[in-house]
Amino acid sequence: MNFKRYLFSIYFLLIAILGFSRATVKITDADLVAGQTYNWTKNNTYLLDGLVFLETGGVLNIEAGTVVKFTPRADVGNPSALVITKGAKINATGTAQNPIIFTAEADDVNKPSDLGPKDNALWGGLVILGNGVTQKSGNGSVSVEGIPTTEPRGIYGGNDNNDDSGVLRYVSIRHGGRQLVSGSELNGLTLGAVGSKTVLEYIEIYANSDDGIEFFGGAPNLKYAIVAFAEDDSFDWDEVYSGKGQFWFSIQRPDIADAGGELDGTTPDDVTPYSNPTVYNWTHIGSGIGATAANPVGWLFRAGTAGVVANSIVTGMKGKVIEVQDKNTGANDAHQKLVKGELKIMNNIFFGNGSNAALDASATGVIRVTSGQPNQDNASGSDLIGHLTANKTSLENPGIISISRDADGKLDPRPTASGSAYTTALANLPAGDAFFSNVSHKGAFSANSTELWIKGWSTLARNGHLSGTATNNQEILSFDITERFKIYPNPVGIQETFTVEAEFSQRTYIDIFSMDGRQIRSVKVEKNTPDQFEMSGLERGMYLIKFTTEAGKFSVKKLIVE
Repeated sequence: MNFKRYLFSIYFLLIAILGFSRATVKITDADLVAGQTYNWTKNNTYLLDGLVFLETGGVLNIEAGTVVKFTPRADVGNPSALVITKGAKINATGTAQNPIIFTAEADDVNKPSDLGPKDNALWGGLVILGNGVTQKSGNGSVSVEGIPTTEPRGIYGGNDNNDDSGVLRYVSIRHGGRQLVSGSELNGLTLGAVGSKTVLEYIEIYANSDDGIEFFGGAPNLKYAIVAFAEDDSFDWDEVYSGKGQFWFSIQRPDIADAGGELDGTTPDDVTPYSNPTVYNWTHIGSGIGATAANPVGWLFRAGTAGVVANSIVTGMKGKVIEVQDKNTGANDAHQKLVKGELKIMNNIFFGNGSNAALDASATGVIRVTSGQPNQDNASGSDLIGHLTANKTSLENPGIISISRDADGKLDPRPTASGSAYTTALANLPAGDAFFSNVSHKGAFSANSTELWIKGWSTLARNGHLSGTATNNQEILSFDITERFKIYPNPVGIQETFTVEAEFSQRTYIDIFSMDGRQIRSVKVEKNTPDQFEMSGLERGMYLIKFTTEAGKFSVKKLIVE
């Protein structure tokens, strides 16, 4: 048999086996009603048309591996999007092996690089609304950005920062940001007054035309988050956001991008209450020094925000790294919060930005102080410089292994163990707070390749951005996997025992499929177990055995039972 043809036949069989041949279930707003529970399963593709609201008391359970798509809706004022309203819950619990995907109808999820970093605004976005504390123009109940103000189901806000809107885990949100009206697009993920009991971890926003993730008040906690190639801001907080974050990663396009973080206190500016979140271990990679994008600043602190951003890395900015807004004398702005110790920017690394010459506000410095006001308190930026210096800002190289914004297999955002991400002083984590993981490095990633948490499940991995994940015909049967697997005897007699031998350096999932795509058996093997075990009980025929590591990489072996 022609070997290349054999590989392709196995590849397409794998597509069927892994559940990519799915029935399409169309969903409109009328299909979801208040107080009902809905279960979406991976054997279907769900196609949402228009704004679809899960109303109060509704529960949407989404199985790991499920694909949810959205129609393009050519009329600008009526994008397709999913809105989880106040009092409703979404339980989207994916895994590293089977993430849940929200994407455009045009996205062929079986085909790597089918859509790329510039393919956006193909649908709206995912919106979750809660009963947490917020404030906008004196109102504690607010219409969410991107949804018509005439729509009562688009209201968020209350007095319960412990509210529970469900779970998003191992979720990839791709190619969104369609306009509602000119200048009003939907974010990839909008969190309106969401409460702290909501679980948000391992979430990716890929190629969104507006912000990646935006927090409007509330206290949602977000851990392990990716925003890749947003045309506006990567992360954005406002309206009294007071949650926690750790292990955030953002990377921007070279041709269009705004701030890495637009970090606001409230609306209007400088009033009480205001945002006061705590974020550790954020790695932000800007558009690049030679970018054509405006890419004005890495972190923009304004509108009277307080909070903590610590143990993080900003690199690859075209120009400035940081701006702390300083308005008229006496204003309760972000600059005043900094001076009073309510805004703390601690133990971060700024490297490879603009000229990267000095920690000053000159043309060649890495900070900026602007407001357009004639009477700034501190136009020279000396207060900010003093704060950054006292809090151990470093301009040393963190040792990021490789930066690329193309799908060329050259992005590796891990730092080296000898770089400043490991060798410079760390800010202490909040005492006694179980949310935060105690790590020995700055930024979102460790130097350990087995801990690169964006591999396997993310679109960055799927589209071949990451080092070791660019695909070719030779990798169809073994996709970037270091473990080695053997099956013997092969062929094996019917009902006889065969042995699986492997190097289980990490947790591994072993799935056996018949040639018609049925899953016959599934076994989870913990790391550091004995290197072989026996299996039996298969009927006569050919089988495919798929080994998937905890990092999401797989190898497929053929077994013949005679």
